[in-house]
Amino acid sequence: MLTKHNHILEQKTKEFIKTLTETPEFDAFIKAQDDFNKDEKAKKLLADFQNTQQTYAIFRQGSFPGVEDQEKRLRELQHRLQQNPKIKNLVESQRDLQLLISDLVNQISKGINFPFVPPRGTGGCCG
Repeated sequence: MLTKHNHILEQKTKEFIKTLTETPEFDAFIKAQDDFNKDEKAKKLLADFQNTQQTYAIFRQGSFPGVEDQEKRLRELQHRLQQNPKIKNLVESQRDLQLLISDLVNQISKGINFPFVPPRGTGGCCG
């Protein structure tokens, strides 16, 4: 059940989200994402990298022969990823948007004197 204050918070949150989606960082991310999605070669390159990454992990964990070849292939694909302008732009714009959101979360935490999200690396099964 929403109280009057919760309803106001919900409305303000919607306004906040709308404002966030109007930032240059968000616009840059959406454009980079669209550009990437339209580039079949970039999408295939990323898929190849991800598949090779998984195969390499399996080879390493199982100490299978050919791990060196998989590592070499992975490094080659990683280099190609870093050189691809669409992928590079997507990664950079995603990073910039994440930094903006992280800064906003920190400001909220300071403003209410309460950690909005737990610090990284503390608690949980994997932190």
